[in-house]
Formats: sequence, C-alpha cells, structure tokens
Amino acid sequence: MSIRLALTAVCLVSVIPCAAQRLSMPPAPLRMHSIAVEGGWSWPESHDGLTKYWGPGPGASVEFLTGVSRWVALGFSIDGSAYWFRGPQFATDYPNLPFRNPPVAQIVAGVIGRVTLAPGKRLTPYAGAFLGISHMTGAEYRQVTDSTSSTYFYLPFQTRLAVGLYAGLEYRISRGLAIDAEARALYVNNDPNVGASAVVRGGLRFFF
Repeated sequence: MSIRLALTAVCLVSVIPCAAQRLSMPPAPLRMHSIAVEGGWSWPESHDGLTKYWGPGPGASVEFLTGVSRWVALGFSIDGSAYWFRGPQFATDYPNLPFRNPPVAQIVAGVIGRVTLAPGKRLTPYAGAFLGISHMTGAEYRQVTDSTSSTYFYLPFQTRLAVGLYAGLEYRISRGLAIDAEARALYVNNDPNVGASAVVRGGLRFFF
C-alpha cells in the first residue's frame, strides 16, 4: 500500500506541473509575420468642422507586420472609419432646411512600428506608433437663393499627413492565431476641420 501511494504521489508531482505549464506557456517558437483584421468604433474629437455635425461611427482595418526581433515589428496598415451625421443637431440649427444625411469617411494608410512588451507570453501588452496619410471624403450643403449663396456645412475632400499612437493587449490562442484589442489616438496635421480622433478596436491576428 505504501509503495502504491508513493508511486501515485510521484505521478501527481510530475503530471501537475506539466499540465500547468501547458496552460501557461504559449506555443514556441514564435512566428514573426502576421496579418490582423480588426473592427471597432471611431470618435472625432477636436475640430468643429467635423465634430459639429458628425459623430462616432464604425471602422475596420487591415494590418501587416513583420518581426525584426522578438520585441519589435514593422509593417503597414490601412484603416477606414465612417462618421455618422448628427441629424438632430442640424435640424435644431436649421429647422426650415430640407434634411440631408451625408456620412463622411476617413481613410488612413501608412507605416507602423510595434513593440511587444512581453514576447513569448500567451497574454502580452504592446504599444506602437503610426506615420502616414489621412483622406477625408468630404461633404457640402450649399444653397443659392436670389443669387445669394449660403453654405451650411463644408468639409472638403483632402489628404493630409497623419501621426498616431496606440496600445493594446494580444492573447495568443495558438501558434497561428491571436486576439487583439487596442486603443489608438490619431492626429491629422494642418487640417482645420479634422484634427484628432480616437479609435477602439479588436479582431484576429494570423501568424505565419
């Protein structure tokens, strides 16, 4: 009986750490290249040209990263966000005008750099920066009455330099798949209508 108990104890001592290790340790080696597909929500934050009549809306992004080390990855991304028109606000300001509902879109593309703060862990925080361009699709509401032109809103089509910072968490499900969740702040340079915006998003990252 004592021999059987001793053997059982040895088995448990050897099996439990192995099981715990499998739960806590991610698969290795790490794969250095990835593509992320994410969706989320965007908020215009600063300039009245956009925020007066347009509010938060959905967005999506595609991102490619290639690792230059276990800690650092470089790549590029393209993001799109749609800002919904604030119809009630416009109707309050101009109650006698015919209602229009023009959503506008912001397309952002550029290069990114990302630092993984705990490489090799199943759950790891990360942070990064973005440099690229931002394009707004624009919108205009203008009426001409008795040779007099009145403009009620005007958001021009234009492309400007954009910079951003972001931070998030990555949970590695397997060697080839992870879940990302992040927050991003974006600033469009020299644009009196757009300025800063904020994005919260999440999605899947595929490693290869």
